[in-house]
Amino acid sequence: MRLVQVPLRDIELSAGLVQAITPYILEYSESESLARDVLATCRQLVNPAADRLGERQRDANADSWPIMAGGAALGRFHAVYDVDETRLGFELPEAEATKFYRLLREQRIVKPDLLAVRRTMSGNLAETVAAVLWQIGAIKVSLGDLRPLYKVDMRRNRSPIYIDVKCLANYPAVNDFVLGSAALLLHQLKFDCVCGIEAGSIGIAATLAQRLNKPMFFARRERRYPEASLFEGIKSHELFRKQVLLVDDTLVHGWTKAKVIREIRAWGGTVDACFVIFDRHQGGEKDLAELGVQLWYLTDRRAALSPKVPRDISLLTDQEYDEVTSYFDDPAAWHRRHGLDYHAIQPPGATG
Repeated sequence: MRLVQVPLRDIELSAGLVQAITPYILEYSESESLARDVLATCRQLVNPAADRLGERQRDANADSWPIMAGGAALGRFHAVYDVDETRLGFELPEAEATKFYRLLREQRIVKPDLLAVRRTMSGNLAETVAAVLWQIGAIKVSLGDLRPLYKVDMRRNRSPIYIDVKCLANYPAVNDFVLGSAALLLHQLKFDCVCGIEAGSIGIAATLAQRLNKPMFFARRERRYPEASLFEGIKSHELFRKQVLLVDDTLVHGWTKAKVIREIRAWGGTVDACFVIFDRHQGGEKDLAELGVQLWYLTDRRAALSPKVPRDISLLTDQEYDEVTSYFDDPAAWHRRHGLDYHAIQPPGATG
């Protein structure tokens, strides 16, 4: 059994101890193999000095293994067997325990709970939506030590944060809340049809179109062959003089959206509004405004990092919060501090 295979809930970190629960009774043999993989994970990602497991110590309903580094114990791994679940404990120095917490956080069993969000925070709609996105793991953070940094800006630069709202459809109740809120926001706009962008926003655009009782089509990011249409689901004459609402999942620079906007206008349609679930505030709104398109968004980076979103919802550590805010404050300086090249990216086709 490998650690990454174990679903977890109630993941907690306190003073060098990470605790979590798996809703399964582990067999003794499974706990033994899990302990070996905990050692391998510790050695590979947390502390390379970890070299072996000490002798197992068995209690009435628990097993415990020392994690050794040379002749000294670096920490301990515990498996406590309850009636219908197994409690796991990872006892390590504080820095190593924090790393294990960040690893285990990715394996949490997602049970979206809007009531829990509302009980623990008093934010506005943008902050509430951001909290729910944290809750389902749609906002991801990496410091580059346990997992690679995320690639952005045409995959030439790096980022410690990634927004992945494509997972919304996997959580129907959250999908209903988020897109219901979006539909309420967009109800005041006047438009004839909705255009999504391949591939992340097709489902979002389709759901919004259905809720708003509007036709929907989508734009491909690239033509499959020279004579192919950029658009699927609509004929050229059906777009003539139609007002289009452009829909996408997130906004960084807006260059892909600009290409779609120009193509819609070339077909005789009009676009003056674009909606995204999440705006990273990295220049995209300005890019759209230069095309005469107003941006509408449901939530953004400010809401996601708001102090009104409690850490027991975001599960964000102080170090991760500092890294993400530092990146957004000055991406070029953040790259330099990490010894990374920073590329000043221009829109496709730009010169100079």
